[in-house]
Amino acid sequence: MEKENAADQDTIQGQDTTQATTQEMTLESKPTLESEINAARINALELKLETLSIITESLWNVLKQNGLDKSIDLKSEMAVVINARTDRNAATVTCTACGSEELIISGICSKCAEPLQYKGEISPFDY
Repeated sequence: MEKENAADQDTIQGQDTTQATTQEMTLESKPTLESEINAARINALELKLETLSIITESLWNVLKQNGLDKSIDLKSEMAVVINARTDRNAATVTCTACGSEELIISGICSKCAEPLQYKGEISPFDY
């Protein structure tokens, strides 16, 4: 009789553990707002990466067709682009809605989420 009670007790404890694990898994599998936002950001970044890859390959093909395929030309242009990006990444604009100073490349205000108004030229690579 004691062996049966012990076996029954083990079975009950096993069920409790299984139920607890199932509940934990259920809770963990529900996406949070933060995880949904992160998933959307990842998707947007993957799209941007693919777009930039296409632009880069297209530009490279144009350069090759025009006889500018020397690696020294590419390296010097890369240095120019790196310097230009550094300057663009540091450029700021004042949000017209709340007055916050924001990086131009962010596109929206980090304080009030309004789109930033910038009158200057923005590189097609800064989006």
